Amino acid sequence: MEEIYLDFDETLHPRLLQDDSSNTTTTTTLTDTEIIWTSLVTYGSIFAALFLVFLIARPRYPRVYNLKKSFPALHAPIADNAFGSLSWIWKVFSIDYEDISEQCGMDAVTTIKILEMGVKLSLVGVFNSAFLAPVYALLGNVVGQSDPVKGVSLSNLEPGHSAAIATTVAAYIFFGCFMHWIDKDFEWFTSHRHEFLSKKRETNYSLFLSGLPPEMQSNKVIEEYFGNCFSHDAVADVHVALVIPNLEKKVAKRDALVPKLEHAINVLTIKNKTPTHKTKICGGEKVESVPTYTKDIEDFNEDISRDIDNIEVMQNERDGAGRKTTTTEEDVEAGKGEMTLLIAETASEVQVLPDEFNDDEDPNQKDKESKIDEYRLTQTFKSGATVLKSMIIGEDGAPRNAVFVSFATLTDANLARQAVHNQEPWCCVPKEPPRPDLVNWKNIGRSNFSKQIGELTSMVLTVALCIFWTIPVSFVASLSNVEALTELLPFLKEPVENYAWLAGLLALLAPLLLVVFISLLPYIILFIIKFEGLVEIETMQHPSLFAKLAAFTIVQTFFISTIASTLFSKLGDILKNPTSAITLFAEALPAQSAYFIQIIMVQNFLSLGIELVRISPIAQNFARKIVSNLFGHNLTEKERNETFLGLRSLDDPLEYYFGRELGTKIVLLQMVLFVYGCMAPITSYFTLLIYGLLVIGYRHQFIYIYPISGGNDSGGKPYPIGNDSGGKLWINFQRLTIACAIVSEIVLCAVLLLKETFIAAVLMIPLIVITILFDLYFKRRHYSITSYLPLGDCAAVDRENESEGMTHEWLNDAYLQPALKERVAFPKKCPEIVSMAGQREEPTSWEDETAVADDHKENGNSSMSNKEYKLALQQYNQAIAVSPSGPNTYIYYSNRAAAFCYLGEYDAAVDDCRKSIQLNPTYEKAHTRLGLSLFFQRDYEGAIDAYEQSLDLDPTNEACFNYMVKAKERLGAQRLEEPIDAESSTVCGSSCWGPLGKSQSFDPSITNED
Repeated sequence: MEEIYLDFDETLHPRLLQDDSSNTTTTTTLTDTEIIWTSLVTYGSIFAALFLVFLIARPRYPRVYNLKKSFPALHAPIADNAFGSLSWIWKVFSIDYEDISEQCGMDAVTTIKILEMGVKLSLVGVFNSAFLAPVYALLGNVVGQSDPVKGVSLSNLEPGHSAAIATTVAAYIFFGCFMHWIDKDFEWFTSHRHEFLSKKRETNYSLFLSGLPPEMQSNKVIEEYFGNCFSHDAVADVHVALVIPNLEKKVAKRDALVPKLEHAINVLTIKNKTPTHKTKICGGEKVESVPTYTKDIEDFNEDISRDIDNIEVMQNERDGAGRKTTTTEEDVEAGKGEMTLLIAETASEVQVLPDEFNDDEDPNQKDKESKIDEYRLTQTFKSGATVLKSMIIGEDGAPRNAVFVSFATLTDANLARQAVHNQEPWCCVPKEPPRPDLVNWKNIGRSNFSKQIGELTSMVLTVALCIFWTIPVSFVASLSNVEALTELLPFLKEPVENYAWLAGLLALLAPLLLVVFISLLPYIILFIIKFEGLVEIETMQHPSLFAKLAAFTIVQTFFISTIASTLFSKLGDILKNPTSAITLFAEALPAQSAYFIQIIMVQNFLSLGIELVRISPIAQNFARKIVSNLFGHNLTEKERNETFLGLRSLDDPLEYYFGRELGTKIVLLQMVLFVYGCMAPITSYFTLLIYGLLVIGYRHQFIYIYPISGGNDSGGKPYPIGNDSGGKLWINFQRLTIACAIVSEIVLCAVLLLKETFIAAVLMIPLIVITILFDLYFKRRHYSITSYLPLGDCAAVDRENESEGMTHEWLNDAYLQPALKERVAFPKKCPEIVSMAGQREEPTSWEDETAVADDHKENGNSSMSNKEYKLALQQYNQAIAVSPSGPNTYIYYSNRAAAFCYLGEYDAAVDDCRKSIQLNPTYEKAHTRLGLSLFFQRDYEGAIDAYEQSLDLDPTNEACFNYMVKAKERLGAQRLEEPIDAESSTVCGSSCWGPLGKSQSFDPSITNED
């Protein structure tokens, strides 16, 4: 066999050519130019084909490619204009950042800004190539003309060549522009971040305190503490987390039965069949599903309601005890513990005596005092027994060492977050809470020791993974060098010699396999971060996942892969002459650009093409239909469209995982540009192409595809993006970006030193120092000011909220544990279930149906009188479910609208008022409540119309008249854009808007229930 090599320092990719005449095998190498061209043709063609399919399918199938216009639940005005088949490519850039931020989320717009920064930096690299490429090509002669790509890289310059100073000049231009644009983007981000923090969201008005000492594990104590710190009405809501494992299990079992019952009812009513099931999978008794599930759910409802009542009693007793003092040193010395002290504290609170003990003229004073002492002792043990029982045996209701506090004003919330609440380092640690539906309740209240051990475990596992991950990554990297691979694994030599296509295939498979390995990383790291005891549910969006993924990508995928590939390619030469290792590395590191260009093409061409065509959602939707039909889960519109067995429908799309995508693809793309933008200028052309495609593609996806679902804000409107972090990932990404810049500059300086171009290397040192100082400068204040809203802005928002009459009922129970929220649960819109509170028989007549519904209405009215608005809402829901079209249904809708008003859910209140009016246009209260709901939506014209219709029906309604006058004042001020006088926000002595909007009491004539 005759072997012909181009040069000793090349990355070897042998290609076998068989000479039939001489019957000898000739081995040659694929040049970097050939490798890049082959990869571009292969993967670029795949992307071009997928993109063409997308362009053809996009206008034909809007239900697949414009979800936000096709499905009402996902609707966003930004997606109403789909543009043309091709014109959308440039017209999506006409949509400004503010609209994207408002309707797609802060993370969406910041991701676009990150990609656009990549475009600008790539353009700087292209600019630098105008003088770097001629310098490398004309003044260098290591490679010659054999490999054009390598010929325009730093590896083409001979060691010690003075022309390497051009590389240093290019680095100053590149990283200088980078720091300038980072500074400008930070100004933009800070203003948008503060706008986000001023919005009416639970997270902005709330605080999470961990590490509560025992004496503060009470709602009353926390409320008094912040009342003393700020004002008596500073706290809008407070919930100390509770240990309720038994209740949570019951709620989980009940909630699992609800969809089963709903499906069974659908089978019964739609297919007119009696559904049955077995009580056990193996050998169980076959029973009718509807009555069995109904009874089981009702039993669970009864147990859950009773458990919640017991827990509330326990809380009230704990709040009554106060737990205001700590165990003193004398108590400890005397052997008293916290529980003993708690009994004493509880005893001191028992002051109220029955009337029988209040007779001052009782002649038997000694007997009376003895009876009083006996009574107080009995009450002490009764009031403390539940608390002690919970603490000793772990019964539901024991407090955890964490609390969620919601404040009436943004000012108080921001002050509380920035304050030091305890002299102990890990006591009362303040933190911004996650969104209520993302709270990881199983980790709330974990001890500091447990969390520290968990974080240490996570760190150890991550380091171990990084070490062991080196083996597969190094092997995959070695595949790009078939010559060295056959020397390392001799059994591959014969197949490579016999099959000419195998060498090229291995060269193309290397980056593909590395991308596959990278795609597995998020799931492994997601498992690891579960040990950290995170307050927020661990998702692909979590900052901890992003940080570990990004670090892993930089260390493993980039540096380990670079070193491993260099070692494999130069292993033979290093073994023959170990002293040549430094020179070989200096020449081989710049030459690795081709390998990383391959990786970023594979990773982004394939993923973006699949993303645009939406192959995975289409396949899932198709599979879901087949499985749903197979299991009969397709009887109603809801069943046909909801996720079933983990398979999602088209109108229930997954959210975009910003953390995962930024931590794997974008970080690697950026690192490749930073390191090779100056050493191998050709890299900038490929990063420009990829960044440009990503900007176009993801602008389209964020505008038309990714949902605005994931929970509602205080006004009942969907959050911009379910997993939107409000730009927190942008902050983490920029921290990492600056660190990457410093590392890249150090790598470039090291390469210049290895190439013995000492002047160029020394000139890099000031740039490294400047970048480090830039990083320190940003860390001093820039990051902190994005964490909080300035107090002046807080006060301005509070004044505006006060003038608008904002109430705070929307904060009530926002951070109450889910298991404590819903005492009763049944399938929605199932009138077959007559009563959700224990009634198990359907009404036998119209009169019976109305009577049952009226009972629920009366229960709701009682709850409204007790200010238990959520319980009232449940009762009105049940009344409507029992009698959806009865003679009093219009009253049920109107009363439910009043409950919605108190809860601040004005959209729902408007809908119910209009339903009530539709059923009975002469019902005056429905018109009045419609006016009130529209008033708080700032639709003053609509409110005035509703009040006028109400006055037409009842001209004597003075309260309605006064509200109409107020609406006209607000409308005039709105049209003139004049500020509203907060002092004029009262009507007939009844305040619609309490001081600073902290409370709300509607006029009784408007909100009293019928």
